[in-house]
Amino acid sequence: MNSYRVPQLAKKYTDYDMIRQHTEIPSFPDSRARLLQVFVGRTDEKVHDELYALATSLVQLAMDTHDRIDTISGERRELEMRSRQLNVLAGDYFSSRFYQLLAHAGKIEMIGKLSSAVSKVNARKMTLYERMKKLLVSAEEYLRETVQLKMQLFLSFTGMIRDNEASLWNDLLVEFSYCEAIMEELQRMNDEQYFYHSYAFWHIYEYGNDDERNILRQPEPDTRAWSGMVLKYRIGDFLLDKLRECTHRIQLLLQDEEDQLGLHEINAILEPYLTYLQPSHAAVRED
Repeated sequence: MNSYRVPQLAKKYTDYDMIRQHTEIPSFPDSRARLLQVFVGRTDEKVHDELYALATSLVQLAMDTHDRIDTISGERRELEMRSRQLNVLAGDYFSSRFYQLLAHAGKIEMIGKLSSAVSKVNARKMTLYERMKKLLVSAEEYLRETVQLKMQLFLSFTGMIRDNEASLWNDLLVEFSYCEAIMEELQRMNDEQYFYHSYAFWHIYEYGNDDERNILRQPEPDTRAWSGMVLKYRIGDFLLDKLRECTHRIQLLLQDEEDQLGLHEINAILEPYLTYLQPSHAAVRED
């Protein structure tokens, strides 16, 4: 199998000054991309494992970038307008590169599969967003749906995975998608730009009192009140416990697969999460 260098290859498409200056690139789907390369690298399609991981990551970045486009009506400042326009253009650009890469390699069938997955993701998002708009989503439902949305593109390759490894592939994809989702939520809970409709938002809305729910319903964030609620409900601890549970489930899955090839690569995917859970790195803990 090729060494893992997909994030470096992706920089060819993401490291443009105009994009970096006026918008924020979403988190790279590193765990999912690396997991995909591991499993495809053990099939007859192994010559294309890196290509598939790169192309799928670019589609994911395209969708995640478009998700950052606000839908608020009214006037915006020039910098806000420019950022919004760059989110649109950057997402379209990442998507076009995915088509180009796969078409150049003659992988037209995979273009169709990934395009179909994008349609499924968008339909699922619409259902989720409608429930969110009506404030009908629980924290756990939000997290489950976030994980399912992260998985859909990568599930396009399930038919390519060896039959005896398909179950392991699916289980690990679920768990690593959870790990990525939780890490993002740990960042979002302290970011006033993104904490609306984050896991922390839904947890507090679900378990908070009427006054706290009223604060969450306000169109403008009350940063001080939000920070107090995050501390009160120990959101950081809660998410860290979930991350710890995910890493433990991954370790249990790997214990049953000791004789299979490629496990050292999967352990390498797991390592950053284990490191983050060490006391010296878990700064969000409130002991």
